[in-house]
Amino acid sequence: MSDMKIAEILTETRYYKGVTYLEYLRHTGDNRDRFVECEETFKLSPEDDIFFKNITKGQGILKVIALVEDWSPDVYRALPVLTKIVHSGGMELRIFQRDKNLDIMDLFLNKGQFRSIPTFVFFSPDLKYICQWIERPAAAVKFYEEIDAELAPKNLPLDERRKIRRQRSQPLWPQWQKETAREIRDLLSLPKLPENSEHII
Repeated sequence: MSDMKIAEILTETRYYKGVTYLEYLRHTGDNRDRFVECEETFKLSPEDDIFFKNITKGQGILKVIALVEDWSPDVYRALPVLTKIVHSGGMELRIFQRDKNLDIMDLFLNKGQFRSIPTFVFFSPDLKYICQWIERPAAAVKFYEEIDAELAPKNLPLDERRKIRRQRSQPLWPQWQKETAREIRDLLSLPKLPENSEHII
């Protein structure tokens, strides 16, 4: 992925075809209440709030995109975290449905091959790539790897496996939201990588 390729597809005109968070919520399906609940229960730590408030000083207003689909628990858990970060930092956010914007999604694939959601991408005011955060925090990745390994020998139906994963994971969501904010903070603390490099947690 190169800055040139990003610039060809994600022009300023295309960026502003994305919707704001409030616009997105108006058209969200049955999971709207879950977005609202995750937004109401999450608060940035004082340290994170100060960091994001200071991140744009001298840089101008950072632009952010979020590639999402509203049926994903990872999306309705993490997108409200991003909105708090954007508000704290005075950034500008535009949200795109992944399946209707695959050309943008394919610029920011997980491990170079997966169209994972959510994907949050941060840019300078003139849409120069800074970094991206993908899908879920490391603690959640580890949790799902461990529970999937535990359930695999039981040969349970898919719906039952999903139910068990959901029941066990939901109490961990508040911590995962905090980890999401911390990981994004860590990414934005690092210098921009050279062209053609990836910068992913």
